[in-house]
Amino acid sequence: MATPLKATVQTVDGDSVTIKLEDGQTFRIPATACEGTPNSGLEVRVIAAVLGSEDAGRQSMAQHILNQLLGSKHA
Repeated sequence: MATPLKATVQTVDGDSVTIKLEDGQTFRIPATACEGTPNSGLEVRVIAAVLGSEDAGRQSMAQHILNQLLGSKHA
């Protein structure tokens, strides 16, 4: 299972969003590529999916979130 990268929305500039990874690297994506409404300072998760395997990427992300939720109930 792919582990999503933790990142933060650094800036939102019109139709583009700058994302900053934990290691300091930044990259820009179209705002339309974000699920939900991106706002500066929000924590996000990033997962890379090879063309044709987007559904597997979404499943992996959903499983990761479910595992975090279940783990937090047992903490």
